[in-house]
Amino acid sequence: MVKINSVIQRPNPELLKKLGSVSPSDYGHRLNFQLIHSRKIKPLFSFKENFAGPAITVRIPPNDGSLVYKALELVMPGDVVVIDMNEEERFACWGEITTRVAMEKGALAVIINGPVTDTNIIKELGFKVFSYAISPLTTKMYNLDGDVNVPISISGCIIKPGDIVVGSMDGLLVVPQEDISTYLEIGEEEANADQERREDLKRLGVETYLNRFNPLWNSIVEKTK
Repeated sequence: MVKINSVIQRPNPELLKKLGSVSPSDYGHRLNFQLIHSRKIKPLFSFKENFAGPAITVRIPPNDGSLVYKALELVMPGDVVVIDMNEEERFACWGEITTRVAMEKGALAVIINGPVTDTNIIKELGFKVFSYAISPLTTKMYNLDGDVNVPISISGCIIKPGDIVVGSMDGLLVVPQEDISTYLEIGEEEANADQERREDLKRLGVETYLNRFNPLWNSIVEKTK
């Protein structure tokens, strides 16, 4: 039975702005979970500015893209569409028309653990797409099954409707909406730590900087007789 939740809770725009100011790779220094790397879910083309927005989630069968359009109907400016196709490789549920609709609705990006098509046109339009595959074969409008705005899984990461998706060329970070303040604190700390490392490298020079790790190597490397 199809489940559609029309209303999701969206966070304060100022919090989104703060989350988007820190790259997912900075969080990678501290977190072991909630990060989606680009081995499976890749950006369709290069982009410079990070994005951060609440997730509109969709779960669809491999060859039926009907509910993608229902999800697009619910999109508000600043949202990120996240589509769970269970790593489908054949049927593309996203292409030129869905991209144009998403852009008109004000969506920031789409994340799909399935294929995308019409890639040249999407690149020309400049809409950010992360996908599992590329395919000329597309989904059909069968109205078989699926859900909108339910918890889904992308590369082992659970994404609930309204969770914040932060994206960069390095990959994706999923911030549970109830933990935004914690993630903001982690992001600020790690961004500051990165800046300190840059300054130390510049001030000390590469050899002195590397020598700081000698106690670590000495503690773990077996000493030769």
